[in-house]
Amino acid sequence: MINRPRLRNMRLAGAILGGQIFTGLVFAVLFGLLGGAEPAKAAFFGALVAAVPGLWMALWMLPRRREVRAESMARAFYMGELGKLGLTVGLFFAAALLFGQHFLPVLVTYVACLVCYWLGLILTR
Repeated sequence: MINRPRLRNMRLAGAILGGQIFTGLVFAVLFGLLGGAEPAKAAFFGALVAAVPGLWMALWMLPRRREVRAESMARAFYMGELGKLGLTVGLFFAAALLFGQHFLPVLVTYVACLVCYWLGLILTR
């Protein structure tokens, strides 16, 4: 049986992920109108750079059973963060290779998608 806090956290993670994808689509349209298809693709890839590692962390941490020992929870958290960091670095590297001429839309959309974390905190507290 899923307890209430875990279910609430899963919904919050889903809302943040949805907000990041929506933000990516909005910025892709804006950059597409301003510069064409390549900047639009780069902008949406920037949203993926923000969303995929966040999804990884949510899937890594949220379904975990209640850990009774702080040591095992801390280890799980650090391993999740390490995976998130590796995904972020790898996706930025891929973005540099794929969209080197249009890297600004990647960065701008990435930063805009990170704002979704703060909005999620503000709107749920």
